[in-house]
Amino acid sequence: MRCWDGDYVVYNPLSGDTHIFDVVAGEVLKQIMAGDVLNEKLCQHIADFLDLPNDARVAENVGEILTSLDELGLIEPAEGC
Repeated sequence: MRCWDGDYVVYNPLSGDTHIFDVVAGEVLKQIMAGDVLNEKLCQHIADFLDLPNDARVAENVGEILTSLDELGLIEPAEGC
């Protein structure tokens, strides 16, 4: 994973695909790669990162990002997250 001018470029060696993400999706992936992250903690981090209230809108957007990352094979859901 590399960041250039606010865009994150991620190479998946399992699929051979390269993906480009915006800064928020990149930040989500960066946090996940740093260790186990509960959904609530991830939402709070993104809200703080964007200087927004941690509300339903943030949770919805993070949920959409997580779904996309899962569909691309970059992450796998864990029990209790």
